[in-house]
This record gives sequence, structure tokens and C-alpha cells, in this order.
Amino acid sequence: MSPWLAVALGAGVFSAVVNVACNTVAHKRGSARKAAERVHAGRHTALTVAITLEEFAHRCQTAIDRAERRDLSEQPHVQSGDVEIPPFAFSSDTSWRDLDPGKASYLRAFSADQTHSAELIQSNDRCSNVDEFAAYIKGHCAEFGRRAWLMAVELREENELQAVTDHNYVIEFDAALSRYIAWEQRQKVRGERVPSPLPVPQSPHRPRNSGRGLAVGGPA
Repeated sequence: MSPWLAVALGAGVFSAVVNVACNTVAHKRGSARKAAERVHAGRHTALTVAITLEEFAHRCQTAIDRAERRDLSEQPHVQSGDVEIPPFAFSSDTSWRDLDPGKASYLRAFSADQTHSAELIQSNDRCSNVDEFAAYIKGHCAEFGRRAWLMAVELREENELQAVTDHNYVIEFDAALSRYIAWEQRQKVRGERVPSPLPVPQSPHRPRNSGRGLAVGGPA
């Protein structure tokens, strides 16, 4: 074999090895960069969703405080803005693909459950007075506000985001839920003590004193 041919073959092999090595390094760097971008995007989405949940939890606590401070017993009807359920919705530009699919599904289900519960309360025709209506709202806000706050805490922990340290609503929501459960139990006891009147069977014979009043203390 010609020495020039041997040199050319060696140079070709060396060049091919170098190209493969460079391509491998470039691929690894590209994969690492994409992975870092996905992590960054996921953390950004998690922070956006966590802030939305925390703001909702704050509005729920404010609604509970407002309902408990206001004297509702003197109001025959609920006025607009007196007692209301805080609206909730995730931002329309939330990039759900950046979150774990299971987490994204759970968050969407929470939004749907909250909306359904709010609609049921607002359309509830069983409430006999303002106090009862306000109690349902406070129970709703305590339940969903607590869930929202805990989900926000979990999102921050999973994505290594700084936690909110200035307030913890869980204790207050737990207290509100306890008050709501106690109210429900009192309502149940009252309902059992005062049963609804049963229909009185009609006699086929007309009583003889029908139509006459009962004279108390009158002549025998």
C-alpha cells in the first residue's frame, strides 16, 4: 500500500471520528438546553398557576370575613355585592403542556368543580333566608379556598419556587369549615326536632260544629 494512501485513509478515519464526537457533543448540548428550557417553562407555568390559586384563596378568605362581619339577619334579600362567591378562572394563555399531565388534569377538574358548586349555590332555591345563603357561600369558600391554597403550596414545592411566607390560610379555612359543619349539624337537628307537617286525612263526614268558633270561658 502506498504510504500516501495510508496517510489519506488515516486522516479520513480521524476526521470521521472527530465529526462523530462533535455531533455527539452538540446533540448532548442541544438536549441539555431543551431540557433546561422545559424545566424553566414548567416552573414559569407552575408559578403562574400557583399565583392564580393563591389570589383565589385570598378572595375566598375575604368573602368569608365579609359575610361574617355583615349583619345579614336584617336583610330580607341578598343584595348584589353583599355576599358573593369569588369568581375563579385560570389564565387563557396558561401553557398546560409544561406541567405534568396528571397535575394539569387535576387543576382543570378543580376549576370545573368550583364553577359547578358556585352555580349550584347561586341557583339554590332551597335557601329560606339570607343567613342560610351566606352559610353555603362561606362553606364553599372555605372548601375551595383551602384546596386552592394547598395546591399552590404543592406546586411551589415541586418546582423549587419560593414559598409564600407572609400568610397561611389553611388554619383559617379549617376554622371556617368547622363552623360550617357545626352550622349544618344544627340545621339537621332543627329539622329533626321540627318535622314537616303531615297531611291530615279528610273525614267523609262533616263535623257537627263545623263553621262555629270556640268560645273560651263562655257559657257552658
